[in-house]
Amino acid sequence: MSTYQKLKTIWKKLGIKGQVKNFSSQSFWILETETGPPIAHKLLPMMKSPNGIDADAFRRVDGNPIEGHKSWWKIYDFSSAEIFEEKDGVRISLITKTKVNDKEFGIVPIVYAEGSWGVPIKLITDVQRNKKKEIVRYFVTDIGWLTYSKTLSLVCYGEIDNARPVFPKKGKPFIRTRRDQKQMNNLEMKS
Repeated sequence: MSTYQKLKTIWKKLGIKGQVKNFSSQSFWILETETGPPIAHKLLPMMKSPNGIDADAFRRVDGNPIEGHKSWWKIYDFSSAEIFEEKDGVRISLITKTKVNDKEFGIVPIVYAEGSWGVPIKLITDVQRNKKKEIVRYFVTDIGWLTYSKTLSLVCYGEIDNARPVFPKKGKPFIRTRRDQKQMNNLEMKS
């Protein structure tokens, strides 16, 4: 058994699944094979594949290429593909992806499901501070204002998409925004 196959077995036991988060204005087909034959679901802008479904691959609905490839980009069980808008198309933030075609997913034709699919992306968009300038509440889209502990819990479970938990050696854990080139979206810059 290869190292990848051994790791895949561990990821399956832990329930780690591939996921696609669409931060762009484009729609994508997300392929999953977990519920039976290969099914492609349409993921709209600002949506993500459900946590309980293992996303296997993605491609653009409009047929335009991603990084020069028009067919499927396969992702792996532990991966989270984040798709962002870029001036000439889209940019994919992903550790590992492989160019494949329909044959990669077996001899049964891929079924393209009707309608949209996925769950809304949840973002921290504002913070509330106390008199000491410490963040005490976070505003999360589709939820509202949450306490520090509730927000930290949701971030740890991957329910909030633009934040990461940080556990320093000294001091209490804190929440930071996902690393990117923009400064104005950092939690430290808000209110």
